[in-house]
Amino acid sequence: MSQQNNQVIIYTDNPEQYSNSTLSAYVKLEFCSCPAKFCHALLEKEYSGTILDVRKVMNTPCCDRNRIFTISSGIPTIRTLEKGKRPVFLDDHENFICDCLTRKCAIPGSSCPINVNMAVEISLEDDPAMSRSVHGTIHHISEKGCTFHTDADLRDKKFLFLKIFSLKNRLPIYAGVYKAQSKAHCSCGFRVKFLDLKDDQKEEIIEAIKSDESTALE
Repeated sequence: MSQQNNQVIIYTDNPEQYSNSTLSAYVKLEFCSCPAKFCHALLEKEYSGTILDVRKVMNTPCCDRNRIFTISSGIPTIRTLEKGKRPVFLDDHENFICDCLTRKCAIPGSSCPINVNMAVEISLEDDPAMSRSVHGTIHHISEKGCTFHTDADLRDKKFLFLKIFSLKNRLPIYAGVYKAQSKAHCSCGFRVKFLDLKDDQKEEIIEAIKSDESTALE
């Protein structure tokens, strides 16, 4: 079931400026000044939109800045320039508010993960060519993400590339880890959120979910 959400996360060092703006009358504001925590929040929770202070973004280290752009892609986003007591909106903030209020944070239709047994190759964020990849097995998958196990030590790794051999399009998928396994054979495994799933990859996963549901109903 799809649900509306009007919570916006703002990447800033100056929360008070936004509390005085027109935004607070329409959307719920959450503030974050740490790039790692900002990315973690976007992995853990569905937001209606993001607001990025341009100066802060440009002063953020390159790797963190690229993660912010990647994770916030696909979400309504506006840029601000913080001056005086209120931020200056560099994009149309009225359209932004409208997009946030009407955005469906959950994908229509089923997004429940299905049980699978898929081979996957995993590499670290600095190895998009997957020249140092390790093997794993995906046990649950949806169009939003998957759960996999691997014997490799991926503790403290927040971003990965996954190559799923069962998909026709085997381009590596950039993913963010939001829960890691605590034991070698625990049921949770590494849970990741897909951050750049291609349209044909997404469609194939959705078709697999629909097929699995149809089989269950027979």
